[in-house]
Amino acid sequence: MVAPSSISTRRFPDPVRVELQVVYARAWEALAATHEAQAVSFVRHLRGRLGSDEALHRYFREVAVPMQMQETVRARALLALTPEERCHQAPDPVEPGSGRTPYRVIDALRRRAQYVEETSLACRLAASVADEAVSLNHVAMALEVVDVLRNVLPVDEALMHYIRGFELASVPAQLVFQRALARIAELQPVMDDLPAPMAEPAPRLSRPIPRPELRAIG
Repeated sequence: MVAPSSISTRRFPDPVRVELQVVYARAWEALAATHEAQAVSFVRHLRGRLGSDEALHRYFREVAVPMQMQETVRARALLALTPEERCHQAPDPVEPGSGRTPYRVIDALRRRAQYVEETSLACRLAASVADEAVSLNHVAMALEVVDVLRNVLPVDEALMHYIRGFELASVPAQLVFQRALARIAELQPVMDDLPAPMAEPAPRLSRPIPRPELRAIG
């Protein structure tokens, strides 16, 4: 992902270009704020398994934070944590036992391996929550870009301008694109603009309907 100043806006008219630069700057700031909140939540969620410093390091491994943004997010997250949380150390997953018999060593290794596996799962679950929040943030800002470019680009091209500008990977890009289109469809239902369907002609019978015979009375 590039910084907002590196996103090309030169092909647009000056009023649109300036407004677009402002939206991209706001998107960058909103993304940094989202990552800060999610990093703090990640650290607190894993407090029982990882120390704060290790949890922050793990957050940047599990969640796609732009390289240019990582130091900012780390500094903001540390400031948001309490002094006690910043100094928190990881608990020992395996309590020391008396003696070092082969059975105790094997049991300790088994429990440590299980602890590492459970911790990895907890990290992935917490990271999925962060990914969801980041995705929603991208959808909201992509819709703002669509609004700015509504008179110069079609909706799908405006969404792709945002996605390319922030260099989203294929999976998150597809997710953001689909969610943004769905939101636009909710706000502006396309069915309202479609002509009413034409009534189908009555089916023609292969043989004429026979007329009833009239009989004289009296």
